[in-house]
Amino acid sequence: MKLKPFVFPVLYLSLIFTVVVGLYFTSKTLKTEVDDSLNNITYVSNTILDNTLPVNKVDDVIINPYTSDDVKIARYFYNLEDDVDRQKESIIYYNGTYMQSSGIDYVKNDSFDVVSILDGTIIDIKEDEMLGKIVEIKHNNELVSSYTGLSIVNVQKGENITKGMKIGVSGTNKVNESLGNHLHFEIYQNGVNIDPLKVLGKKIGDF
Repeated sequence: MKLKPFVFPVLYLSLIFTVVVGLYFTSKTLKTEVDDSLNNITYVSNTILDNTLPVNKVDDVIINPYTSDDVKIARYFYNLEDDVDRQKESIIYYNGTYMQSSGIDYVKNDSFDVVSILDGTIIDIKEDEMLGKIVEIKHNNELVSSYTGLSIVNVQKGENITKGMKIGVSGTNKVNESLGNHLHFEIYQNGVNIDPLKVLGKKIGDF
């Protein structure tokens, strides 16, 4: 059968129309999907940069070995650089003998909680007939803190503890019997006894 001359143009136009319509709806669908995707985007502000934490950890500040507000110092660390009056307050008298205090004696009428001055590891727990229960903690920078005369010990040897964690309760001992309820506190660095007041409230890297 012979097709009439106008059939081919009509076929071509129909094909073109079909293609154009298909492209139109395809592009409209893609545009809708793109718009939906854009609407679901959460834009990042500069607050992320503002909240960035430093990579290196800042040294902890050394805190007092107690939490109660009523604790006072009854005896100071004996320091040759101190004046005569302070040195008098740093002498221990026991059994007819005068001794230089190697730490600080904190007192309070009632028992008070004793806490670690820094993160560390319990390296020794012992009980001395004259000094009572003693806890020693190893910290960074070759620092060791010692807590003497405890009535109760709440930690175990080898235990890792955090700054401010309760390690025991204050008590009494025979050497400092006149002080009543108290804590005898010492600090060592590289094995050398140092004045606690020179490091309390400071960062490890500052001394």
